[in-house]
Amino acid sequence: MASYHERNSRGRKAGFIQQVVLLFLIGFFVGAVFYTLFQNSFSGLMEQLEGNMSAWQGREYNFWYEYIHALWSHGKYFVLLWVLSVNVRAGRIYQRGFTIYTGIRNGFLLLFFLMGKGGRGCILYLASLFPQCLLLAPMYLFSFLWQNGSGKKEHKETVCIVIMALFLVACLLEVRVNLPLMEKVM
Repeated sequence: MASYHERNSRGRKAGFIQQVVLLFLIGFFVGAVFYTLFQNSFSGLMEQLEGNMSAWQGREYNFWYEYIHALWSHGKYFVLLWVLSVNVRAGRIYQRGFTIYTGIRNGFLLLFFLMGKGGRGCILYLASLFPQCLLLAPMYLFSFLWQNGSGKKEHKETVCIVIMALFLVACLLEVRVNLPLMEKVM
């Protein structure tokens, strides 16, 4: 049988994951409402995005440029997460803020693609997340749980190396799989 400490720890983890999901969904709906309220302001943005998509389809990719761009666009949030985790209070505030921001961004993008592309917009939105999100989302959740966990953290070096490797692979997948997939979906 599991001890009281193990059950309590599992309960805290489940509660924390529920809180992260709730914050993401709140942000998601706020982003969707934001787009709905100001969609006329974004009509020019859809035309610009379609122009960019057309330009993407015919160009040659510079792997290193795209990879460094992916590292920068994801890495700045990830590094900030780990830097702020030194102070538990600042780390938790950042985690909540980042989760809400991610929800807002995704709610906005989903509605943006749906309104601009109709039913294909949902496929385009999902294609924009695949496959790097399959690594990034669990990696962020694990990082949140790891940083909020109490007690002795074992295997710190191994955890850091695995997380960095997963991060690099996620960025690689974005460049090698996601960009060609987006090109095909468009």
